[in-house]
Amino acid sequence: MNEEGSSHLPSGLWASKRKKLSDRPDYPKIVLFAALFGTATSSYPVTVLSASLPRVARDLGTSDDSVTWVLAAPLLAFAVITPIAGKLGDLHGHRRTYLGSFALGGILALLTALSWNVGSLIFMRTLAQAATAAAGPSAMAIILSVYGRKERSKALGLWMAVVAVSPAIGVVTGGPLIEWLGWRTLFVVQGLLVMVALAIGARTLPETEKQSDVSFDIPGALTLGIGVGSLLIAVNRGIVWGWTHPVVISAAVISPLALLAFRTVENRTKMPLLPPELMAKPNFTIPIAVQAVLQAAYMGAMIIAPFLLERRWGFRPTVIGLLMLPRPLCFAIAARLGGAHDLDKGAKRVSITGSLVFAVAMLIAGLGAQQKWLIVFILGAGLAGAGSGYIRATIANAATSAAGDQDLGVAGGSLNMLQMVGGTVGITLATAMLGASTSGSRFLAIHLAAGITALLAAFLATKMKEPSD
Repeated sequence: MNEEGSSHLPSGLWASKRKKLSDRPDYPKIVLFAALFGTATSSYPVTVLSASLPRVARDLGTSDDSVTWVLAAPLLAFAVITPIAGKLGDLHGHRRTYLGSFALGGILALLTALSWNVGSLIFMRTLAQAATAAAGPSAMAIILSVYGRKERSKALGLWMAVVAVSPAIGVVTGGPLIEWLGWRTLFVVQGLLVMVALAIGARTLPETEKQSDVSFDIPGALTLGIGVGSLLIAVNRGIVWGWTHPVVISAAVISPLALLAFRTVENRTKMPLLPPELMAKPNFTIPIAVQAVLQAAYMGAMIIAPFLLERRWGFRPTVIGLLMLPRPLCFAIAARLGGAHDLDKGAKRVSITGSLVFAVAMLIAGLGAQQKWLIVFILGAGLAGAGSGYIRATIANAATSAAGDQDLGVAGGSLNMLQMVGGTVGITLATAMLGASTSGSRFLAIHLAAGITALLAAFLATKMKEPSD
């Protein structure tokens, strides 16, 4: 186990304890659970915050369309930051990147609780989530560094399961807190948990091998960030402000130009952010495309759920959060199952099955929403979580296997980036379709659109090839 990163610790005590831990036969499990706890703190507030969006909008005197940016803007930040963070981890060590991410993210999460209007809430939450974005690829890389290839699918399955369960825990613990003390307490709790995760990670996580003889691709990072950011702004604001709005037109023009510049930079630089030879591998790009498309459907359906439950049934945030629990719980169970099935049934079969299950789930949930059959809607939402969760470990394993151990960080970052791009587009389109409507037919149409999107993901999955051993 590489201990290069221990010298930067403020004391040799943690380095000594970590060295003793690394000699234990169960050290990979210790690393896994330490990284899992840290990653869970980032996803902890997602479901309960989503369930509270109608209340947040009322408290801050803003519209439902504007308040959804509390979730959409951080996804955009994730999309831009994660491949950059993944490369930083590859170059300078994932342990260092992980710990730095959590130190900054914890402080910013606490500051988010001080937001005074919707603009400051969106800004502070986006900064906090951008700071913790670096932890995602680094956590994945650290986990994979201590597990052999044949064990990785199960480890990733457990990782995905915990990431899915943590929002459920957030609902159970955060829902009553929000009802009692207000939604700001959610960010205080998250900030404190991130600090605990930072301490655990400093004591247990190993450093990965660093490529200290290479430089960071700054032009590539800038052009990628501008290209992806402009694309998402054009899609998001185009529906709301109109496609002829000057900002939308400018973003639509800038995006392809920046992405073309990014491609040129990557082809010419010696140390590219996204190696062109990696992006040319179908075994790498197709699984990521499947995940991005299905994530658009998943996030689009999830973002309208609290508005559906409030507008059609009149539920309060705590009840809404509890009713949204089946989705992440089923996601968690299916993620473990999919991780186990990856080796037995193959990546293609698992990915097609999960996408088709999600498509059926959208039909069921849509009918439940239209007819005001609450049990049917909850059944569909839970099944949607199962379909999405079932493919997660398989997709991550397929992409990272195609990339190779030397590019684990950039592979994880690329996967997260396109997943977040898909999620942001899904949120944008779903909220634009919904507007202020309370119509059951409108909710049905949104779910059917998500189901058709899932069928596209299933079609893309048919092009997948099994990762090499």
